[in-house]
Amino acid sequence: MSTSVYSRYRAAFAQALAGALGVPAADIEPQVKPADPAHGDLSFATFPLAKAQKKAPPAIAASLAQTIQVPGLEVKAVGPYVNARFLPLPFTQEVIDSVRLAGVAYGSDAEDGKGKTVVIDYSSPNIAKPIGFHHIRTTFLGHCIANLYRALGWRVEGINYLGDWGKQFGLVAVGFQEYGDPARIDDMAHLVQVYVQANKRAGEDPAFDEKAREFFRRMEAGEPEAMKLWNQFRETSLKGFKHVYARMGIDFEHIEGESRYQGRMDAVIEQIAQKPGVKESQGALIVDMPYADGEPPVLLKKNDGSTLYATRDLAAAEDRHARFNFDKSLYVVAQDQALHFRQVFRTLKEMGQPWADRCIHVPFGRIHGMSTRKGQVVELSQVLDEAKERVLERVKENIAQGNLETADADALSEQIGLGAIVFGDLKHNRASDYTFDWDEVTSLEGHTGPYLQYAHARSANVLRKGGGVPASYDPALLTLPEEQALVRELTRLPDVVKAAAEQYEPSLVARLLLDVASAYSRYYTAGNKEKEKRILVEGNDAVRAARLALTDATRITLAAGLTLLGIPTPENM
Repeated sequence: MSTSVYSRYRAAFAQALAGALGVPAADIEPQVKPADPAHGDLSFATFPLAKAQKKAPPAIAASLAQTIQVPGLEVKAVGPYVNARFLPLPFTQEVIDSVRLAGVAYGSDAEDGKGKTVVIDYSSPNIAKPIGFHHIRTTFLGHCIANLYRALGWRVEGINYLGDWGKQFGLVAVGFQEYGDPARIDDMAHLVQVYVQANKRAGEDPAFDEKAREFFRRMEAGEPEAMKLWNQFRETSLKGFKHVYARMGIDFEHIEGESRYQGRMDAVIEQIAQKPGVKESQGALIVDMPYADGEPPVLLKKNDGSTLYATRDLAAAEDRHARFNFDKSLYVVAQDQALHFRQVFRTLKEMGQPWADRCIHVPFGRIHGMSTRKGQVVELSQVLDEAKERVLERVKENIAQGNLETADADALSEQIGLGAIVFGDLKHNRASDYTFDWDEVTSLEGHTGPYLQYAHARSANVLRKGGGVPASYDPALLTLPEEQALVRELTRLPDVVKAAAEQYEPSLVARLLLDVASAYSRYYTAGNKEKEKRILVEGNDAVRAARLALTDATRITLAAGLTLLGIPTPENM
């Protein structure tokens, strides 16, 4: 659907108000807000009109309510507000039919970003190390943002920009020469052990540290033996990374690293060196341009000739624009890198790049509560394993008790465990810090991934018990307050998808799905108290068909939203 049912009614209400006031609809639509549910669905405040019309706001509202008519809306004045309520018909049918017609693509709008390209830099682990748990924010946020932009018709170029260059790889290399077993060069765990030993030694032994720096200088010079060893480390790391990404259902259009730009450093430095404000200082090249007060200059080249992150990011930005001619280039990187990106983007401007303003840092907060083990970073694969194990016991219990039919408890537990970790992250506002809690994220109750997956599975189960999706239904029979409340939640997804993409804020989708699941739960449990409210009501096939159609629309909406978040949607739990 190109426009949600909600948006169409909102636009029609704004158009009618604008016509009555003699102003452009574009001036009115931003002022149409959601109403207090007790008084309607849409609301327009008349306070700003009082001075010009020399009337009290309630009088203006009453006059407008009497003047305007909008098909499908009941318009009333409530004090100084003009409120509109969606009439059950045709609103209910339009919402259900729009969801069922779109299927799992509900919420998408292929026309919105047609012809536009977004580059998204995310995940970005370092080679010679496992993907750490601390990478989940950039990985899950970036993956979801990529899904949102694809849903809106953008061409997405997702880049996993590996940390595969720098002195630390000199450390791995000299460490491997000192402590490594050549027969285990393709063993990721062995490389990690070597790095830990080498890093400790470098902190205690300046000569060893200098040896690592020298090895990196050999890499920068392109020395064949140094590059061969580095490339072996890189391939070992990539093999391990791909396994973890496959578990999470994440794929990238491009996997490339800082090393891609090694041969381009001189050109970037030469281009920048001509700009005013660029100077040498003790043999190093710095960009001492006017940044915000108190911000340090950018260091592009050290006095030993080696380059830094900023230099490589400048080269990467230029390369990406040349390759993709992007409309946006997003960097999903932690908040503590904000200064770095401000400096890089400002330097791009000083280099005369007209597209510098299209480069956007998408920062995020920190995770607390996941302790390290034996001084080492907790691996993401270990967290996925533990989530699966915590869920597996419950799944086996349900199978043993006859509450669950599944041939593969292991696969189902993997899906639920992944959903727990992904949603446990994405439900939080991107900029906020949060504390990770195992009991909370794996719970089947509350604001969790398993709760949403269960809501989806329950709606699928109701459809199975009811004989499947009805071929036809009568929307006029969906008059219960619980039904109308649920319909109003379902219509929100397309607008929320657009807002989440514009704000780079997956939590908006997460919160909507919680609202949908809660509304469906209230609808479902209402039937436990009153038999005539049961979805699979007995003795009235027409009402039963209508309720199954609404259940089907709920299942589709949950599946569409969970898919955008990167969460599996089991049909049995």
